[in-house]
Amino acid sequence: MEGVNTRRIRGAAAVSPPELLDDSVLHNETIVSTDLQMLMAEVRQFREELRATRLQMEMLNGTMVGLVLRIDEFDQTIDKLQVRVGGLESRLADRNAFASRDDSLVHIVEQLKGDINDRDQEMLCNDIEVSCIPEEKGENLVHIITVLGMKLGVKLSEQELVSASRVGRIHESSESVPTPPRPRHIVVRFCRRALKDQLLTAARVRRGITTEDSGLPAPHRRFYVNERLTKVNRQLFGRARDLGTRLGWRFIWTRDGRIYARRHQGVDSPRLRIRTEGDLRRVFWPDAVSASL
Repeated sequence: MEGVNTRRIRGAAAVSPPELLDDSVLHNETIVSTDLQMLMAEVRQFREELRATRLQMEMLNGTMVGLVLRIDEFDQTIDKLQVRVGGLESRLADRNAFASRDDSLVHIVEQLKGDINDRDQEMLCNDIEVSCIPEEKGENLVHIITVLGMKLGVKLSEQELVSASRVGRIHESSESVPTPPRPRHIVVRFCRRALKDQLLTAARVRRGITTEDSGLPAPHRRFYVNERLTKVNRQLFGRARDLGTRLGWRFIWTRDGRIYARRHQGVDSPRLRIRTEGDLRRVFWPDAVSASL
């Protein structure tokens, strides 16, 4: 028994306490070394991430600086555009002011032209115009007018006629055209306006009268007696008649040198005066628009 116990004690004494302590320290150092390596690796990774974050921040800062510069450029561009828009608005306002001023000047000029034309027409208040009377050399126009007045039922004396003459360009005959040249109009001025009005009224009553039995050469033809109009009124009357005929207006006429139009008889169709080109648009434009639809 004593021998056995002695062996166990000797076997147990083979691993002494200092050796066990050294192993434990070594194991702890290994763990600490491993933890330290892991910590250092994490620190290096953190540094890299921090460096990457710093680079990203620097790039972000560069981008922000670029955006600020672009915004400044946009602000400058907007300021320039505002200046240009302000200049354009100012020019447009000036142009509108000039346009309105021009419109008023045009209206004044048209009004003055109308007034001058009315005054010129008033100077022709004693005149008539006779057309389609054959033209001959050496003709006595005063005698012809007195004869035509007799045919119309108006007795005229040569003393009541201030003047009678042909007006317009002489139409020469052509060898290729066998028909005689168109005769020029005869302009007659009376000493009294009432006599002119009497002759015009008789001519309107006896529409279709011809030169037969008047002593004028054959062939006999219809002749026409109308008020004498200024050049402006004559052109305006011609345009009014063309428009009225095309648009179905029944009455286009002149009285006392003034031009009138009336669509048809009846209280719903008033008499309209035409004095200018603007009146042509005002009177006939609604019918012209309806006809084009």
